[in-house]
Amino acid sequence: MNSIKFKEYKNTKAKFLGISVLVFGLLITLVEPIGLLLILVGTLILTINTEIEIFKDFKNKYNITIFSKTIISLEKKVMQPDYISLFGQSFSRANEFSSVAALGSSSTYDFYVIRFFNENNRHELIFKSRKRDEVLEKGKQLAELLNVELVNKLED
Repeated sequence: MNSIKFKEYKNTKAKFLGISVLVFGLLITLVEPIGLLLILVGTLILTINTEIEIFKDFKNKYNITIFSKTIISLEKKVMQPDYISLFGQSFSRANEFSSVAALGSSSTYDFYVIRFFNENNRHELIFKSRKRDEVLEKGKQLAELLNVELVNKLED
């Protein structure tokens, strides 16, 4: 194994928007041909993803994919880790609507994450997922690939 790919999490709002545009496009197509464009836009929203690819030689890539095929690959600078940590983490996000903050609230989401840490205790988030097993598997593979220590807080 020469590299490991980490598909970035697509948030629920993006999925909802893609499905909404796609369904609206299907309904509009019955009346107007512009609906075909909306179907295309909805499909692109749902199928375009990003991923980080970590290589053993640390010439890492940031890939933009469509239907799981890489269409653009850019160089990605990632810190060289002294160790990798796996743990659970909560993220919060504001749900404000436009400039009317009173309509909004905040949401908290629980994820399992893989972070790189260096000797100065600086860190960088590499991957987050709601699937504990996926983070455990990819974390072990990554520690083996880079030959660094794995600190697993998920099995405590």
